[in-house]
Amino acid sequence: MAVLGFAACTSLPPWGDDPVAIQRRNIASAPRVTGASPPAVRATASGAGQTAGTAPIATAFSPASVPEAAAGPSAYRSPPQTPPIRATSDPAVLALRSRLVEGARSVLGRSSLVVRGRTFGMDCTGLVLAVYWYAGVDLARDFGSYGGNGVSRLYQELQAQNLLYSTGSPLSGDLIFWDNTYDENSNGRWDDPLTHVGMVVSVDADGTITYLHYHDRKGISLDSMNLANPAVYQQTVGGVTKTLNSPLRLVLPGEPRPDEWLSGQLYRSMGMGYLVQ
Repeated sequence: MAVLGFAACTSLPPWGDDPVAIQRRNIASAPRVTGASPPAVRATASGAGQTAGTAPIATAFSPASVPEAAAGPSAYRSPPQTPPIRATSDPAVLALRSRLVEGARSVLGRSSLVVRGRTFGMDCTGLVLAVYWYAGVDLARDFGSYGGNGVSRLYQELQAQNLLYSTGSPLSGDLIFWDNTYDENSNGRWDDPLTHVGMVVSVDADGTITYLHYHDRKGISLDSMNLANPAVYQQTVGGVTKTLNSPLRLVLPGEPRPDEWLSGQLYRSMGMGYLVQ
């Protein structure tokens, strides 16, 4: 079977690799050595990042916040919450969120990401870093303080500032985190947290979210997610068919499609990157 979605941003800088190639290498490789910590990464002038040699990682990825195993794709999901009032009332925050949407639309169709003098990798983490940098926010500033892949470092940065939340009606500029978009550790289990990230561009009246992300086959693209109907792929009303939840789980050729493969099913939480201090 062909790839239904795409994989994830799992590699360390440069922020990217072909996800199908990653998966095939994982399958073909020898068993992983557990307990090893990835190298620390620091943002560079290019905006992507570099391996920081033997520099220690200040904060490990806490098993308490991300369990090693889960019963299913939604096991990591955050409970519903409401964003702080300033996210929707502070003029400076509103202007920043508007700038983020402008930045998202400015990168559509690009085959490379050079934004305000910085070059970003063409993958999901690099894309959201580029859009935020367009709006004047350096989300990679503290990446060297955390361990894990680019998505997990970004998640931990927001978690440290209490900027993660979950809602069916997010705000434009919100970051979206997904789990289990592919079998990162190749063990056949749904225990791969934080494998993809995107950004909310708009929300329709019916709750369908349009988000920006990096798609393995389509490149930088806009896709859909509806958390009120997370298991519905498309819906036809009045003769018009609308995609509610875009495919997101990577399926390699010859593999059956899993029961949970849509963006709404693999959703984890939102993050208010525009409130980062």
